[in-house]
Amino acid sequence: MFDLVVRGRVFSGNLRQGSVYIKDGKIARVTADDSERAERRVLLRPNQFLLPAATDLHVHLRDWNQAYKETVESGTKAALSGGITTIAEMPNTDPRLDTAENVRRRIKLLRERSYVDFAVHAGVPERVSELERMRAAGSFAVKIYPQEMPRFREVALTAERLGMKIAIHAEVGAMIGTSGEPLAEVDCVKGLLSLVGRGMNVRFAHISTVAAAALINRKRGEGFNMRMEVTPHHLFMTRLLSESRIGLASSVRPPLRSGGNVRKVRSLLRRSVFDFYATDHAPHSRKEKSSENPAPGFSGLEFAFPLLLAREGPGRACKLYCENPAKHLGIRKGLVERGYEADLVIFSRRSWPIDPSKFVSKGRVTPFEGDTLDYAVDIVFKAGRVAYETNRFRKQGVTAVPPAAKKGD
Repeated sequence: MFDLVVRGRVFSGNLRQGSVYIKDGKIARVTADDSERAERRVLLRPNQFLLPAATDLHVHLRDWNQAYKETVESGTKAALSGGITTIAEMPNTDPRLDTAENVRRRIKLLRERSYVDFAVHAGVPERVSELERMRAAGSFAVKIYPQEMPRFREVALTAERLGMKIAIHAEVGAMIGTSGEPLAEVDCVKGLLSLVGRGMNVRFAHISTVAAAALINRKRGEGFNMRMEVTPHHLFMTRLLSESRIGLASSVRPPLRSGGNVRKVRSLLRRSVFDFYATDHAPHSRKEKSSENPAPGFSGLEFAFPLLLAREGPGRACKLYCENPAKHLGIRKGLVERGYEADLVIFSRRSWPIDPSKFVSKGRVTPFEGDTLDYAVDIVFKAGRVAYETNRFRKQGVTAVPPAAKKGD
């Protein structure tokens, strides 16, 4: 007997009527047959459908000395309520994840308090030899920020040797905040592409300009192992619209772009130029966002999946936010297929407004405030068990992705 069957419209390549049978936390069968026995049966309403849960590769959970901005608990609950069951955390915490000891401490905290599975990016350490110990502690990738670009080749070669992935925030640091800022991304990409080796596994985070995306796409057409992610705000929000809504709080890195650039970025998305959709969830207090020098970044975990679904449809949403990022982490999630983990989301077709005052996240500033979405998360299954339903959370065991490497790996 199966543990659970979900019957109704299911996305498995396309939306169609079917039954998803779950046993021991995994998808055991996806079939049109509804005759098999299960301990629990969920029948979807006509306005509901079942999708794989999302994996977000770019999340800032704060905590530690920045717990007033966000905590592991509040941030991962926000993710869960948005249909996300795996996140990859960035290393610019306070203190930073730039030593093996801090990576171990962070993974311990995540194991204890996270509501979703997780992966951890390492920060660039003072001595590059520390990366080997950081990988052994559990980091799957190293994140390189603008101020660390002069060390790119040294860090990237070490990461390549260790089998670590490389994530890049591509902006020329000296150009940020100057008249040359609009070119900071593309100039950085131009410089980096001459330094990337064929054996490196490189992900360009939050690419926001058509010019930078075109350069990266051309280079990987030559056989280089490169991928690109794009954020909700660079896909669906313009600088002028954001400033009309939230003023100086529109600050984000890279900055928001023109309407023309946004339209072209969406066109690239539809041509499969981008590999991943990720929030760059960067929560700050309202005071920090409303100051004369506002902190850069927005919250987005609670509406990113419904937003992409509403704007681009289930096929593209599942590819960019479920299947591809799960493959990047090497986990069996992101597809409604036999043998995959039963991390699933029941969505319903109903309208709801983005209201930051009701966010689970402590970060409650977004330029999408007031927008109405046509899809909402009803139930989230993690390993075949209900983890979220109508603002109720059920904490379950979580997994570090990947497990800490053994010495000598």
